[in-house]
Amino acid sequence: MTNCSTKYLIVLLIFTSIFFGFGIRQSRACHPTDREALLDFKKRITSDPSKLLGNWIPSNDCCASWDGIECDPSTGRVIKLERSGDSIDDTPMSGTLSPFLGNLSSLQLLNLAKLQNLTGPIPFELGKLTNLREMYLGANSLEGSIPSSIENMSQLQILSLSQNHLVGPIPHNLFNKMTSLISLFFNDNNLSGSIPPSIGNMKSLEYIYLLNNDLSGPIPSSIGNLGRANTLNLGNNNLSGNIPTSILNMTGLVNIFFNNNNFTGEIPSQLANMRSLQYLDLSGNSLTGEIPEGILNMEDLGQFNVSWNRLSGKIPQHQLGFPASNFVGNPGLCGAPLAPCNN
Repeated sequence: MTNCSTKYLIVLLIFTSIFFGFGIRQSRACHPTDREALLDFKKRITSDPSKLLGNWIPSNDCCASWDGIECDPSTGRVIKLERSGDSIDDTPMSGTLSPFLGNLSSLQLLNLAKLQNLTGPIPFELGKLTNLREMYLGANSLEGSIPSSIENMSQLQILSLSQNHLVGPIPHNLFNKMTSLISLFFNDNNLSGSIPPSIGNMKSLEYIYLLNNDLSGPIPSSIGNLGRANTLNLGNNNLSGNIPTSILNMTGLVNIFFNNNNFTGEIPSQLANMRSLQYLDLSGNSLTGEIPEGILNMEDLGQFNVSWNRLSGKIPQHQLGFPASNFVGNPGLCGAPLAPCNN
């Protein structure tokens, strides 16, 4: 009986030690490197009226009690930093981004969007976040250029830098390694220069928003490699040249916005073969020639605008009832819904 009791106690002690040992491994405290990085970020915030960082108290464990922080319980490394201004009650946060954020080596999600008054540059050190899947820095007041180091974020799936004051060109090799990227938002900045051909490397890309910048030059032919693309929005730039025929390889495109650029040449007739297309805006360019037969009668096309170009000839018959405002500004264009053709 004594032997049985002894064996039972030994087994119980082993089980207990394993159980509690496992529990300890699953609840490690915040890693000192990550804690230092987060506190440096907080130190550079000069105004936080909504107290988004209110409980980031040095004496407390950042993994256990800091709002917007999630850690890997087995390592204590921060995997999510999410302090965005999504709430309607939030007031702008002021300050700059800390280069120490680049030391959050296990980080998978960085969301500091809509804080409005974050200024200064995007730190070059963020390029060290090679485990990052999603980065949201949109709707702030960030300045300077896009750091080329971001190209090292090879696992990135969502990259949003929209609605800032970023300037300069998109780095030439930025997209060389971003083969997992699904959504790209660079819209509403002051970016200049050309669209880098490396954009064609991102074959998983579905949403491309480069509108409202100062981009120039032609659309690179490599854009046709983006066979999964749903939306291509290049509106309100200074892009020029012909609409590349390689775009016809993007058979899944639903929305094309090329409005208010300097595109020339004719509208490719093969666009009529893009059966998924629902929205096609080519307005405000210098396109010439006729509107190709078939485009206006694509089954899913709900919006079509070619106003303010140099198109000519008779508007093809169509059943969709597009208004005259979608065709105006083309002196040589005639037929319903515009005035009848002379002949």
